[in-house]
Amino acid sequence: MNFGKTVSNIRKNKHMSIDEVTNSTITKSSYSRFVEGKTQPSIANFITILNNLHVNFEEFLYIDRGFRPDFLSEMSEKIKKNALLQDLRNLEELNHTFAVYHQQDPQNTVYYHFQCITKLIINFLKGKPLDQKSAQTIHDYLMQCEIWTHYEHTLFNSVIFTFDVSTVQAMEKRIIKNLDNYQLMHEYGNESFRTMIVMLGFYIRKKDLMAAIRIVSKLSNFQLESFMIFEKNLYKLFSGIVFMLSNQENGIENIGVALEVFKLTNCEEYLCGSLTFLKRIAEIYDYHHPKLDEIFAAFS
Repeated sequence: MNFGKTVSNIRKNKHMSIDEVTNSTITKSSYSRFVEGKTQPSIANFITILNNLHVNFEEFLYIDRGFRPDFLSEMSEKIKKNALLQDLRNLEELNHTFAVYHQQDPQNTVYYHFQCITKLIINFLKGKPLDQKSAQTIHDYLMQCEIWTHYEHTLFNSVIFTFDVSTVQAMEKRIIKNLDNYQLMHEYGNESFRTMIVMLGFYIRKKDLMAAIRIVSKLSNFQLESFMIFEKNLYKLFSGIVFMLSNQENGIENIGVALEVFKLTNCEEYLCGSLTFLKRIAEIYDYHHPKLDEIFAAFS
């Protein structure tokens, strides 16, 4: 890991002098050794250098990786996409990959956690009993965390089906506590809002409409940023399902609008996953309506 080389590349491409970047925080000789990978500045000096380059730390890491997402984001997106598409072959390949990574680096809990969640998703999609060791590993980890970051949301959203209703309700309180805190952190959208949507889907599937209505009510009072179109569309879809099951006229209409947005924006995995979920809910509730049949026909 040679951050100095990346700092140098950014400086040169911004046509800034070394003095402008170091601003007397380190000497030119220290800067040269840093660029050559021979030494590292203190954390305080490194942050000052980034500030002088007008680059935040997340952006710097993105550039340092060659403009690629980090491992966690890249792998979690692959897991989510293949789970939505119910692509067992790819999920099993991912599970094997994480198992190999964990074997090579046993101290890295990310590899083991991702191995656990892919195994649980595969069990769920195959209709097999859930691997209890994997489930307990994820449950224990999440229950010990009072503050959830992107990582914890990823784990929870991936395997919410392994929790019972009372545990999800307990989790709900800490998610609501984080709802406002992460409103202005835009890299991952509004993570807490998305997790509440996942909870909403969980309650719908469990036929707990009162809990689902409670979530819809809380989310309806939350002000999303204007650019958070994805979160708004998820809300329209899942609140539409709740309204439909509550026999409100606008429910099916909202579902149709949300699915059309996924189609127009080429979110194929979300369109596919939403239709699969919707058909399953219609079966669970034995729900029939001509307009819902029209939606299934239009998007099939």
